[in-house]
Amino acid sequence: MRNLMKIMVVGTLISSPYSMLLAEDAADLHAGHEGHGTQSGHSGHAAMDEQGRRFYGMEHSLTDEQIAELKQRIEQYRHVPDQKIAESMERMGSSYEWYISDSELQGDAGVLVVAHGFRDVGDRIFRERLSKVSTSYPTALGLGMSMTMSDHLQYAVDDLQAAGAERIVVVPVVSNSHNSLMRQWNYIFGRSDEPSYATVPQVTTDADLVFAPTPENHPLFAEVLLDYALEISDEPAKEFVLVVAHGPESAEDNLITLDILSDYAAYIQKNGRFADTGIASLQDDAPAQVRQANVKAMREEVQAAQAAGYRVLVVTSLIGARVVQAELRRALRGLDYTFNAKGIAQHDNFIRWIEVSVDEALAASGD
Repeated sequence: MRNLMKIMVVGTLISSPYSMLLAEDAADLHAGHEGHGTQSGHSGHAAMDEQGRRFYGMEHSLTDEQIAELKQRIEQYRHVPDQKIAESMERMGSSYEWYISDSELQGDAGVLVVAHGFRDVGDRIFRERLSKVSTSYPTALGLGMSMTMSDHLQYAVDDLQAAGAERIVVVPVVSNSHNSLMRQWNYIFGRSDEPSYATVPQVTTDADLVFAPTPENHPLFAEVLLDYALEISDEPAKEFVLVVAHGPESAEDNLITLDILSDYAAYIQKNGRFADTGIASLQDDAPAQVRQANVKAMREEVQAAQAAGYRVLVVTSLIGARVVQAELRRALRGLDYTFNAKGIAQHDNFIRWIEVSVDEALAASGD
């Protein structure tokens, strides 16, 4: 039997948007699935398709015990009928592994990038943009919320170890570490004892897992937000920039998120020479009364800036570019503002951050 993984944490560690799963019109996150193929993977577990994906197109299924756990841990689910939860999980699409390096590439260091996912087309673009990493190190993606399964992450680790990796850098693609998705990953990789969603098997491996930090307060991400503000700016000295986050569910996590946003806002104001900046956390997955209060405060902030004579610009710290942006537009309906709806993942700095994180994590662990 393999030992539970040895973990080295390097540094400090986009919230969990399951609110969209309860919407009647929620789209499949990974539309256009072809189903499983027959190609064997490194580790000989579940078959890969012809592109190196395991479980791509697999529908989620929930046991009664998992539904009970989700209701216990996710406040939004507590009064939702079981069938509704099951239907929402089906609309999520797969949590799947995508081995993206050439099968001939071997190396003693591997890379596992874990992310919520960017829908079918976005996942493909993301894979292509990681070519520098995937040609340098055996590399796999672990995509999906991991709410009720962890097999895709176990297979990713196994494939990397089969490619020779004795150390694996895990890169968590979330805006900061203070949210339920990051906590579920921490549980799956044995860094905590309590899941934030359903109880699933924890990953085991003989390789050393080296965790890269999440990008909170990273200068590369601050540069992204400044660029996005300047893209929609006409005259910075007469403009107010509102920086908005998706926001976590809990009040404690939200205070930390607001501190991070404050640093971003200060950077934008100083380096963009804007008249003023503000911050807001939507907390899109929090109870309705919390979200409503945040929307009210955000609208009042925009109105106050307009009353002061400023043109209002809105940018977000969201990793992706869909779903929550639409929610934000609805929240600000009727107000006069200019919105840059791009997600951070669309900027070149996003891939640069992943590359830098891998290099720094390996250097810190003795590469």
